[in-house]
Amino acid sequence: MKTSGFWKLKSTRIILLVAALLMLACMARMLWPNREYVYEGNMLFQEGNPVSDYPVFEGIRLSPGVYRVELEYSCGTNMQSLCWVEDDHVFTNGLLSHGEQLYSGLTQTDFHMWLFESTDTLQVIVKYDGQGHLQTGNLRIYETDKLWGICLTSIFALSMLLLVIRMMLWYDRQYGISRENKNVIFLLSVLTFTVSIPFLMGMTPSGADLTYHLQRIEGIKDGIISGQFPVRLEPEWVHGHGYANGIFYCGTLLLFPALLRIIGFPVTFSYNCYVIAVNALTVCISYYSFSRIFGNKYIGVTGSALYTLSVFRIYKLIITSAVGEGSAVTFMPLVVYGFWRVFTEDTHDKKYRSCWIPLAFGYAGLLQTHVLSCEITAFLTLLLCIVYIRRIFRKETLRELCKGAAAAFLLSLWFLVPFLDYYIREDLHIKHVWARPIQERGLYLAQLLFNWWRFGDNALIGESGMYHSHALGVGFILICGFLVFGGLWFLGRFAGLDKRISKLGKLSFAFSALLMCLSLDAFPWDKIQNSSRLAASLVSSLQFPNRFLGWASTFLVLLFCCCQYYFREKGQKIFYFVGILCALAGIATSGLYLNDHVIRDHNPLTLFNEEGMGKGYISGAEYLVQGTQEELLFYHAPVTGGDVMIVEYEKGALGADFRCGNTGDGEGYVELPLLHYYGYRAYAEGVQLPVCKGDNNVVRVIIPAGFDAQVKVRFVSPWYWRVAEIVSYMMLLSFLVVYVLRRREKKKCGNL
Repeated sequence: MKTSGFWKLKSTRIILLVAALLMLACMARMLWPNREYVYEGNMLFQEGNPVSDYPVFEGIRLSPGVYRVELEYSCGTNMQSLCWVEDDHVFTNGLLSHGEQLYSGLTQTDFHMWLFESTDTLQVIVKYDGQGHLQTGNLRIYETDKLWGICLTSIFALSMLLLVIRMMLWYDRQYGISRENKNVIFLLSVLTFTVSIPFLMGMTPSGADLTYHLQRIEGIKDGIISGQFPVRLEPEWVHGHGYANGIFYCGTLLLFPALLRIIGFPVTFSYNCYVIAVNALTVCISYYSFSRIFGNKYIGVTGSALYTLSVFRIYKLIITSAVGEGSAVTFMPLVVYGFWRVFTEDTHDKKYRSCWIPLAFGYAGLLQTHVLSCEITAFLTLLLCIVYIRRIFRKETLRELCKGAAAAFLLSLWFLVPFLDYYIREDLHIKHVWARPIQERGLYLAQLLFNWWRFGDNALIGESGMYHSHALGVGFILICGFLVFGGLWFLGRFAGLDKRISKLGKLSFAFSALLMCLSLDAFPWDKIQNSSRLAASLVSSLQFPNRFLGWASTFLVLLFCCCQYYFREKGQKIFYFVGILCALAGIATSGLYLNDHVIRDHNPLTLFNEEGMGKGYISGAEYLVQGTQEELLFYHAPVTGGDVMIVEYEKGALGADFRCGNTGDGEGYVELPLLHYYGYRAYAEGVQLPVCKGDNNVVRVIIPAGFDAQVKVRFVSPWYWRVAEIVSYMMLLSFLVVYVLRRREKKKCGNL
């Protein structure tokens, strides 16, 4: 296809010209020096006399922009007093900010506000609870480039969208797009929009895990700003102590919302963009996989709709905001498609040599979004290999499987090496979580069939039954597909049908039945957990038996598509269209209904800056060193031991600079407000000082007798982590190079 004609179109040039001029204007504005506003003040609050909304500064004049606010203060408590900005004279949502909580270990605030209208009535407000002392000082407001970064990014995104639409119209006029393809594009677009409605309303549905995952996004953002890439330790998490969440919970996909945050977009807007992108990716991957497996685009659309709007996916991604698990669901159809190709395609066909690619990206996607989902996938892979034990040992098949596994491993090596290094080296709390029972969190059989859901908040149904339970199951329509396929199989109706499809259906039937059984409270998880320490650890790590429903939903959608394929191939058009109507009914009465119910009854959350949610929440504290007292990890000054005295001190992200002297005859130490993980180094005049765990597992730097010099403490990734990163980058680069070369080769062949 020659696209030179498209770029010569007048409309195309107008879009490019207008976009270029607007973007240049934004970049020119970003080159202007930013302004700084300084206001002197001194306010001492009377101890024991609480004040709810006291304006320490009033009548501040500012033009539109994104500003960083620094208010000097001194207080004696943590997270009891607040500071924020307010202006009742700007239009609704013309000023966005949540302010910041005040801490005894800090001397000033540091939060952002978004101002979209000129004002001269801005106020800085303080809430004082009456406990301890509180005194505020000078105020500094710094203008940033973030507003223009937001405008620049928005213009670029809008212009790209217009160009894509214009190119599709041009392509249709020049070469023609079939009616079938137009229908597919339209249906997938409507599906993406429909499933994203909860995230298009200026707020975010607040699930139990939402704050944790927003903290992950903020952690990646803070890590990148501090100079880390990839981000290993989130520097601002745990009140500036740094936390090893990035080592154990891979955030590859979260780079997108983190980048939006760096540009300047508010917190929940960035998160909403991420979920919409994940929805679009899920729609595309599921359609691609199902349509390729069944060789029919409309069956692909049906499968994509059932899968994307499945009860389990809505539950994980919207109701509980389990971002990792909800994102992992995106890649499950790709794994299925990879195995489908490996075990069913002609091994002598030249195209067979590319069978490993879906497997590689499917497994890498699972591993880099949710490790537990990847473990369940490994269990299913083992079962599948047992079923296909004879085919596995064919030279061509074994080669493709090994290539897929090796490619997924190499693509994820940058994450796996630090993960295994810390898991083996550090005595983390996650190693001691092995006695958590999960059977009481299993489902009743009736829950699997429920179709008309209401949102509940009860996940432990063992004692209270299904009263006000979570909206969780697989849905009545998918169970109908399960039963219809089982009936056809029992009646022997698959004779003469493509053996690949019939075997796929039978395997999906068996696997979905097994996975649904594993999710029930009747399954003896407690007995298995009590059988050995290893079993206890593995079972406890699952946390919820409903995790098996992700793959169960995948196989049930495959079963529904198998039934549709059977009716179409057998010429039973009535049943084929009845199946489509049933799918639409299921989507409308289950997926869409649940979506709508969540929108109306779920508690919404709107956050603009990270300070609005604090920096101390770490969920179950799984990645703290065992024995660390989480409640003591607040901002504080360094602590010295022996005869060590600190003269100068400045803390940064995952590090600190200080000058100290040791006048004693023995060793002393300096303990910094940094959680000690392997990788911290201390240097003084080119000499490395010993670093170890101090009280409450913080970084302790050993200071020798007679020492008097400047010390630099930094977190440094081990060399073998860097080697693993290079290997993964090279693997990804090789994929891109091979893809470009093959595209050029096909283009040359087409021209010939």
